[in-house]
Amino acid sequence: MKEHTQGNRNGLTPEYMETIHKLRESLLYGIQLGDKELVAQFEKDLYKELEENQLNILNRVPNDKVRSYKNILLSHNTLYSYAAEKGGLSAWQTHFISEKYAIMIEHAEAISELDRIHSNMITEYTDPSIRKSKSNKQTIVEKAEDYIEMNFSEDISMEEMAKKLHVHPSHLMRVFKKEKGITISHYRNLRRIKEAKELIRFSNLSMTEIAIMVGFSNSQYFSKFFKEVEGVTPVEYKKKK
Repeated sequence: MKEHTQGNRNGLTPEYMETIHKLRESLLYGIQLGDKELVAQFEKDLYKELEENQLNILNRVPNDKVRSYKNILLSHNTLYSYAAEKGGLSAWQTHFISEKYAIMIEHAEAISELDRIHSNMITEYTDPSIRKSKSNKQTIVEKAEDYIEMNFSEDISMEEMAKKLHVHPSHLMRVFKKEKGITISHYRNLRRIKEAKELIRFSNLSMTEIAIMVGFSNSQYFSKFFKEVEGVTPVEYKKKK
């Protein structure tokens, strides 16, 4: 462990804080760009520096290291979401992801669990595939996939989606089914299940709350569709995981 001289009562020196600040800024820039390699590089360096001063950081809340870590991750969640939105993540998607991780952080019970959530959080905010596309050469299906990615939990009709994509609803449904082999509704529900699985693993929300959060208005249908996809009910999946 490095020696940090002339530190304050928490053992933090100006040099240490400047190092952490620079690493965090580089990490946030990588998230904004959606550059996975850049993020991986600075994430590793930042973790190394934080580990060397872990005792001080996790003692911010006396006798409660988990609470201290939660407070840190909640502030990082805000920073990461802001950087991702600057890099093209839609306002709705930014809000959804930020809320999701805030819930997961609060429901975590151990440092190891918070470590996994933090890693997942950085990965998701960096993912370029969920950003707004800047290409004008996308096919109708690609535009529909992007639209669903950014609005999957919203109760949007096929007519509204088609209007946003400037195509006729029947044409959109026909082309999508032909290329993907499934309907738009089924595709959107699969995306919702993907999100639900993460919430089931990392939160203590009820299945009804999770169903509503990811876009299912009917919790029974959510459970039925989940079992069709995963082979087990949401409750069984939670026990299994």
